[in-house]
Amino acid sequence: MKKLKIKKRQFKIKLRKKILGQHAKGVIYETQNGMILAPIDDYTIGRRLGFKGGWNIPEIKELLTYIDQDDTVYILGTHIGTLLIPIGNKCKQIIGYEANPDTYGYVSKNIFINDLTNATVYNYAVGDTKKKISFYKNTLNSGGSKIKPINDSYLYSYDSPDIIEVDMVRLDTHIKQENLPKPDHIIIDIEGAEYFALKGMQDILGDVKMLYIEYVPHHLKNVSGVSNKSFIDLIVPYFDKVRFVGQKIEIDISTSSDELLAYLDTLFANEKSDDLLFTKN
Repeated sequence: MKKLKIKKRQFKIKLRKKILGQHAKGVIYETQNGMILAPIDDYTIGRRLGFKGGWNIPEIKELLTYIDQDDTVYILGTHIGTLLIPIGNKCKQIIGYEANPDTYGYVSKNIFINDLTNATVYNYAVGDTKKKISFYKNTLNSGGSKIKPINDSYLYSYDSPDIIEVDMVRLDTHIKQENLPKPDHIIIDIEGAEYFALKGMQDILGDVKMLYIEYVPHHLKNVSGVSNKSFIDLIVPYFDKVRFVGQKIEIDISTSSDELLAYLDTLFANEKSDDLLFTKN
């Protein structure tokens, strides 16, 4: 992200604070996602909710075509709840995990103000083991907060995020310990930590009907430090096909992952991101 663009965003946030007052911490937006309380510092989502009245609405509509009213949905990386609230209104139970303590506070409040009684959210990062981890707490785009990257970049530290320590859990273990229902669907958007989360859910992934996961080449390379093959080897054994949502391409992986790997390598080489939707026949 260019420095001039960042400075403009920071100036606009300062102006917003000046207008609303030094004690203003958040803004409530009436949106297609529900009533959403968002942090005043978050320029990215605040601008979209304020002027467009919604966040990722086409994505939500597509996901809901796979989700039934009797299903249990897990969201890893709930952020402030723009996915969790509308999806939670259409399923039996929704369980979320949010590592950033600030955005965990916002999603908890959004669950309350939307009268969502079937939601449970945990203030944990999700990975391959239970431990303490270093975490970047971004402000201009709080949804970009992430575990501390293996290879740092201006892409991750442009707003000088606080580096804090958060608790990580292994999903397979946490589900057993808390006696939680197994997921019918899992949605993952955790800014590069997807590989570690997948390693920690191998016991339950075989029963999951749909997996929706963000794919960002620079996250894979810099945050988790793994290859495309290492990434997909944790997913492919459990599913039959994958849809590249942005590119509108579907690939059969029931017999081979070669075509999927080749396409991911092309995206990786061109630094192109997409959302991957894995399903079973």
